[in-house]
Amino acid sequence: MARGFRRLIKEELLFFIFLLALFLTITALVLVMISGRSRRESLLLEYEAQRIAAALMEAGRDGGELDGESLEERIVGFGIYTARGAAVQRFGSAPAYLQLPGGPRERDLLRGPILRFDEQRRTLTLIRWIGMAPGMMDMHHRMPRMMQPENMQLLFLELAVEDYWSVRRTFKTARIVAPLLILLVIAFIGYLYHKNALYRRVLASQQQLAQLGEASRTLSHEIRNPLSAIRIQTGILRKTLPEANREDLRIIEEEVSRLSLLTDRIGDFLRDPVGQPEGIDLDSFIRETILRYDRQINYSHEGEPEIQISFDRQRLRSVMENLISNALDSQAASAETLPVEIAVSTTKNRVEIGVLDRGEGLPPDAEQKIFDPFYTNKISGSGVGLSICKRFVEAADGTLRIQSRKGGGTQSVVSLPRGNPPQTNPPRGNL
Repeated sequence: MARGFRRLIKEELLFFIFLLALFLTITALVLVMISGRSRRESLLLEYEAQRIAAALMEAGRDGGELDGESLEERIVGFGIYTARGAAVQRFGSAPAYLQLPGGPRERDLLRGPILRFDEQRRTLTLIRWIGMAPGMMDMHHRMPRMMQPENMQLLFLELAVEDYWSVRRTFKTARIVAPLLILLVIAFIGYLYHKNALYRRVLASQQQLAQLGEASRTLSHEIRNPLSAIRIQTGILRKTLPEANREDLRIIEEEVSRLSLLTDRIGDFLRDPVGQPEGIDLDSFIRETILRYDRQINYSHEGEPEIQISFDRQRLRSVMENLISNALDSQAASAETLPVEIAVSTTKNRVEIGVLDRGEGLPPDAEQKIFDPFYTNKISGSGVGLSICKRFVEAADGTLRIQSRKGGGTQSVVSLPRGNPPQTNPPRGNL
């Protein structure tokens, strides 16, 4: 069973590693696609700016006008400047003197046009040489400065690109939103797989428990028959053996009783934990249970006097008797002579039953394994009583916790939902 759990945990770990790799891969691909689309939009805008600049130069050379009102509306500023940056003609936002950014003008411009995006104004600025064929640029770069032509001119163009900034803002948002959406999808897939893994673990545990139950029932049956025979024979021997040997028979009978009790407890652990729930008045039930003990047990009740819970009566009796017996045993082993306490408190929807003692308390690390079957720190205990209690309580939608008590001792707290079991309508007879 432990090997099967380890295998399931290993599979789950590998699956989550796969999900992480899948998330990183898909996110990288999506970001590359978004960056590619953003770069494509920038190139298209640069091409549009070059086209408009060429159209302006053509219109200026022919003395005509631009074709289309929409094109004119997009032009924020236009100017033609000397190689030194002095304006020859300009309108709109074109400056009186063209100050180029970065390094020397000639070096920057000969590498290609200068393009600047202004996010605040939502504009694109284009600066480029005019008056020299593209094939002459390298030769121009190698000329001595004194031999460079003085009739070179610069073109300045500023365009309104509001639509581009909307698209660019969309791409920026997509760079943040897309990974988050992918992460949510991957996380949801991981959640579904985790739930499925938990279901498989529970199913494997139930299958193991069913197999263990069948084996235990067979084993219990096989053990009970020899125990019955041993009891009969010890009864015969008690009548025939002398008094000196009675002590040996007593030890045999005690061990037989212990084995018989152990088989009964195993049967309790493996049988249906729900049983037949019924409405139980908790206050009356606890008072009746206390009367079964000849030692002092202090009982306190906070909240409403009548509290109804839904529980199988025999299983609730088994839970309370186990917890009270453990508390009494712990108290008896201690030097303290304080009585065991039972405290009931209520909230709107739940009720808590506390069984408290001032005994020796829990050993170190016992809280982690106290509900494990067959774990016990008592010489005469079977180690299944608390496992049975937890199984019965959880079957009634409750919780059971056992922990060391502040000031010494142990406290066991059972938390149960309040209310009666659902009523079922009796079948109607034929009229």
